[in-house]
Amino acid sequence: MLARLLVAIALFAVLLPAAPAQATQTSPSPSVLPEELVLSGDNIITVWLGGVPMRLEVSSDSLGPPVINSEFAVQLQLVAETPRGWRFGPKVVNGVSALQSLDFGDGVPVAMTVSWAERFASRKAEGVIGVHNLPYARVTFILGPASEGEILHRFPMKRSGGEYDTRLGTEVPVGKRQLMMVFAPGRAENLITAPTANFIATHHEGGFEPGSDGIAVMNFGVERPTRMMRIAQPIELGDLLVDRFAVRIEDYGDPKRVGEIGENDPRFEKGQILVSRRKGRGSPDLLTRLGRDQIKHCSSLTYDLAGAEIRLSCSAQGE
Repeated sequence: MLARLLVAIALFAVLLPAAPAQATQTSPSPSVLPEELVLSGDNIITVWLGGVPMRLEVSSDSLGPPVINSEFAVQLQLVAETPRGWRFGPKVVNGVSALQSLDFGDGVPVAMTVSWAERFASRKAEGVIGVHNLPYARVTFILGPASEGEILHRFPMKRSGGEYDTRLGTEVPVGKRQLMMVFAPGRAENLITAPTANFIATHHEGGFEPGSDGIAVMNFGVERPTRMMRIAQPIELGDLLVDRFAVRIEDYGDPKRVGEIGENDPRFEKGQILVSRRKGRGSPDLLTRLGRDQIKHCSSLTYDLAGAEIRLSCSAQGE
């Protein structure tokens, strides 16, 4: 598969226009990076790879090394060193990786693994980079206009995974386990896999909403079918209440433990005290991506990388 990808990239290179003129391949004048990076709009920054400027989308739910578009890798004549793959249930995207030198604008090159695949990593820039890859003490995403009397929510930041699946989030207890919650304002819904849906449903009385079939667009534009699950007992993330999830119904298992929400379902009556007797099965990944609908009343999301804390500034309304 690696050989096929390399051949495809080589053939694609023949069809591309010539690489940028040598005059553009110069690093920026060294400068001191600010303590905090503030992002809004498309959340795009410029870094330099081998002296060539490269625009990258910053994503709070991106995992692992930066991923760039294969066309850009070809223009820079990057040489693949190791195979790389991304799995979305039964769908696999194959790619490659190589150790490169990245300059974030301070004139100090940083050795960092960079990956690419045949599919586009970004349609807005040359690639995507995660917050965990950035050299700043704090990274803040502006989500909307601030309002008076906002509440600052603070969560301990958890860094999990290895080199190829590092992610940043916070943990909340569910049953006897810890559920990892990763903020993903780039998507609307809260997203989980089928085994995690089974796990949450058994502890918080979850059921599928009728007529809630949907599609989740994953990295590289991969589409996965979903259904919306609601839980009778919301999960408390500080003062935030999380009670709806888009379930990837065909990924890594079957959400057969979720069940359906019936008309006038007593589990969802206000004031109802529930004791679940269902037992969870399987091996859930215990990962939830929290979409912008969950935090639509929030104006900013800050990752304090130096202090290992995630902060949300939100209005009281809508919690």
